[in-house]
Amino acid sequence: MKSLKESLDVLTSFKPNKYMVASLYLRLMPEDRVDRKYLLNFKNMVKEQKEYLSKRNLEKEVMESLDKDFSKMESYLSELENLKGSRGIAIFSSSAKGLFEVIKLPYVYRNRLMVSPNPRIREVAAIDEELGRVGVLLIDRKHIKFYIMDMEGIYELVDFLEPLATRSHKFHSGGGLLKGAQGVMRYTMPARTGAPNMVQHSYGEYRFHMRIREEKHRLFKIANDALMEAWKEHKFDKLVIGSDREDIKEIENHLHPYLLSRLLGYVRANPSEITEKELMSLVIDLLWQKDREQEKELLKELEELKGKGLAVNGTSQVLEQLAIGNVRLLLVPENFEKPGYLCPESNLPMLKPECPVEGEVAYEVPDIVDEAIELALEEKALVEVIIDPQAQKKIDGLSAFLRFAI
Repeated sequence: MKSLKESLDVLTSFKPNKYMVASLYLRLMPEDRVDRKYLLNFKNMVKEQKEYLSKRNLEKEVMESLDKDFSKMESYLSELENLKGSRGIAIFSSSAKGLFEVIKLPYVYRNRLMVSPNPRIREVAAIDEELGRVGVLLIDRKHIKFYIMDMEGIYELVDFLEPLATRSHKFHSGGGLLKGAQGVMRYTMPARTGAPNMVQHSYGEYRFHMRIREEKHRLFKIANDALMEAWKEHKFDKLVIGSDREDIKEIENHLHPYLLSRLLGYVRANPSEITEKELMSLVIDLLWQKDREQEKELLKELEELKGKGLAVNGTSQVLEQLAIGNVRLLLVPENFEKPGYLCPESNLPMLKPECPVEGEVAYEVPDIVDEAIELALEEKALVEVIIDPQAQKKIDGLSAFLRFAI
């Protein structure tokens, strides 16, 4: 499979001439794979898209090419082997011009199928930028591993075994590393009788537990040093720590402020057992969870900004602000769909077939939200899809945070 850069080079240089490009973004989360729900979602989008394409008076050759595009996409999606190792997928096809590019993604904003003169690749670029580079540290009682994860995969960079943390004997066994740890500590305590009361206590056990504590902090310090070196070389944007240690959060006391500010959270993982595929899945799950946790804060901020004229709640208002480039964050309820129109020259989504450029003729599109997302990405705005059903109810169609007050 091509690298991301190779695929984007092909797509950005592609010239369809009179033909069209079908651009697909499809969710492949675990729940979407149950009974191959994703395939049904795709077929429904194709059916809807064909209905609207029939109204555009496209040439016969163009329609035939698009029909082949949809068939190729369905064939590709029907092979489970093609979908391994991804939570989302983007496919770009123009059969008449020999284009068929597939990009596996860690997630997609939502299911979208668009037909346009050029490949709609902005979401790929946006997800790549959002994910950035994730540093992943795995650590147990003696083992440190470090990975870099990006949109294309996960790569191991450090595999280190701390020898001083390795022990095969407990304090009472006479192990070489703990030689001399055995002992007896005597202390006196009052007795009810006149005779002295002597209690024996194992000093070796105390030293053993102190040794464990010292080894833990030494290992955490080594991990911090390794992370700092990795950050200097690779400049990762986020940090995830994986471990099966119950005390793993104590590592935060050893992390440099640069690293602590990038710490996203923890996953449960054993560095000696987990595979790279399993690890990447855990990290993506954590990213997804953090994104969902952010939804309530975004809705709270929406209400605050509305009072200052720095946010709007409503599809028509959002489209107006998109038209003047005044959206910095677009909030999209996952299940919201609305038919509308697209002005092909100005690339503006509209609720009515009224284009701002004289002589420009709008055509109908099955979902104006897809086009709003595309325009927002073109204007370098962020896109946040709201998943929680209760949170979706608080948004009137689309909402947006603005760059300047209205």
